[in-house]
Amino acid sequence: MSKSFDLTQSLAWKGLSEVIRWLMIACSVISTGCMVYSVVLRYVFKGNFYGSDEVIMLFAFWLYFMGAVYGSFENSHIKADLLNVYIKNMRKKDAVALLGQLLTIVVNTIVLVWAIRYFGAEIAKGGLSTALKIPLVIPKSAVFFGFLLMEFYHVVYFIKNTLTFVRKGYFSEPQDGDYVTDALKAKFPECSAPTKAEVMAAKAAEAAEIAEEEAGE
Repeated sequence: MSKSFDLTQSLAWKGLSEVIRWLMIACSVISTGCMVYSVVLRYVFKGNFYGSDEVIMLFAFWLYFMGAVYGSFENSHIKADLLNVYIKNMRKKDAVALLGQLLTIVVNTIVLVWAIRYFGAEIAKGGLSTALKIPLVIPKSAVFFGFLLMEFYHVVYFIKNTLTFVRKGYFSEPQDGDYVTDALKAKFPECSAPTKAEVMAAKAAEAAEIAEEEAGE
């Protein structure tokens, strides 16, 4: 990934995310529709949707894992992240965040290896569902493709963030109270993050403005 090329801005990247998004929508609509149809058929028309659980399982598998993939794409998975609260030095905070991203890749790689073996075993067995004889490899392949795509997104973001960290000194967007050291500012003069002194001065000015408004009231 060169400095002049950003994979996350390419048509392939955007196209893949659109495919995943529409796949989630389709799986959600179809699985929900199957459940509604099964309920109406049973309780209104006294019929039975034979094998409905197998159809729902097929689309639910893909919905679940594509949802996880889309979370990796958006980098929006739920995190118990206290870094923003306790670490305001952006270089230290992002260094710890990079370590966390690396550990995520390691764990995902281990699970991906298991998913590959699982996928291969399902192909070898050639199992079919009980009622509709749906090849079980179709829903269960979502496990393999899900972890494969999650690995792809984790690796791309890790590489991108690491390169930005090396070139800029940090990679995240500054939050309230975040700062960089004077040494880092001198090394990377183009960085937009404030120094600790600038943060303290801004807070002092804000406090003085609030006190002045309260005094005026």
